Amino acid sequence: MFEIGNMAPASGEPQRVLGAHWRARLDLTTLIAISALTLSALGFYRSYLYTKQQLEVTVTEVSYVTNQGELYMTIAFSNGGNRDAALLRVEPALWGRRKDKAAAEWIPLADKVHPDIPVSVPRMPAVVRAGGVEIVKLSASLNATDAERATVASQGAAFVGIRVATMNSDGNLYLLQESVARLDIDRQGKIHRAEAAIHRSLSGFDNLDGAPPGDSLQSNQKTPFVWADEQS
Repeated sequence: MFEIGNMAPASGEPQRVLGAHWRARLDLTTLIAISALTLSALGFYRSYLYTKQQLEVTVTEVSYVTNQGELYMTIAFSNGGNRDAALLRVEPALWGRRKDKAAAEWIPLADKVHPDIPVSVPRMPAVVRAGGVEIVKLSASLNATDAERATVASQGAAFVGIRVATMNSDGNLYLLQESVARLDIDRQGKIHRAEAAIHRSLSGFDNLDGAPPGDSLQSNQKTPFVWADEQS
C-alpha cells in the first residue's frame, strides 16, 4: 500500500505539467491573434480613416549670375503626411510693380535662361508622394537692370521670391508667396551682393502672401545658400 500511495501522485504529475504546457501555448496563441488583429485594425485606420496633410517647403539655394542675368533656385518639398500632395505651380518671382497697377506684388519670372531648359525641373504639375521628398530646380532670366529698377527704397535692395501653388488630397488649393533672397544695391544703383531673406521652412498647405524684407530670424540650418556676383 505504501508503494501504491506513492505511485498515485507520480502518475498525476505529468498530466498537470502537460496541462500547464498546453494552457501556456493557448495563451500565447491568443496573445498573438489579438496582437495581429490590433495591428490590422491600426493599419486600416491609418490607411483609410486617419488623414494627415503635411507639406514642408524649404528653399536650399539661390544663385544669381548677375552679369548674365540668370537666376537659379533649388527648393525641397517634404511630405510628412500620409496622403499625396500636388504641386500645381512652382516659379521664381521678383517683387515689383506692374505697369497697370499701383501696388507692388510678386511678378513671376517666366523667361527661360535657354530655350532647352524649362523654368522648373521637373515640369509642373508634379506629385509629392506621402512620406517622400521632391527636389525642384528653378531657372529664369532676370536682367540686372530690371532687378535694380525694382529696388525697395526703404530696404536698399531688390527682392526675389517664390510663388508656389499646391493642392492637398482633399482638393483644397493654396498659394504661397514669400521672399527668399535680397539683392543689395550700392550707391551707384548696382547689385553688389546677395543674402538670404528666409531662414525657415514654410507650410505648403497655407495661404501666404509675404512681402519683403522676409523674416527676421537668424541664420540657422534652414537658411539657404545665397550668392550673387557684383555687376560689372
